[in-house]
Amino acid sequence: MKQLLSILLTLIIFVMTFYVYSNFTGKLALLGMFFCGLLLGIFLMIFVLNVKNQRLNSYKRELEKESINSTESSSRVKVLEAKIEVLEKALEKKIKEK
Repeated sequence: MKQLLSILLTLIIFVMTFYVYSNFTGKLALLGMFFCGLLLGIFLMIFVLNVKNQRLNSYKRELEKESINSTESSSRVKVLEAKIEVLEKALEKKIKEK
């Protein structure tokens, strides 16, 4: 939604720039062009920063999922190692009994 709004405002300011350029002359046109360009730059940067923030947030979520998966798999490995130790001890005990 923010991206759509930013693109819309950028297009409106772009149209305003042409309006100012075609309807005003002299210093007023120069001043109008300056402010339209300034607003255009601001809204374009807002759009670019929103896109980068969305990509960064999705990358962070992906890293969190990977860390959860790696933590989960390391926990599984520890549990399996503990089970193996218990089975090894039980096997040794049975061998000694025979």
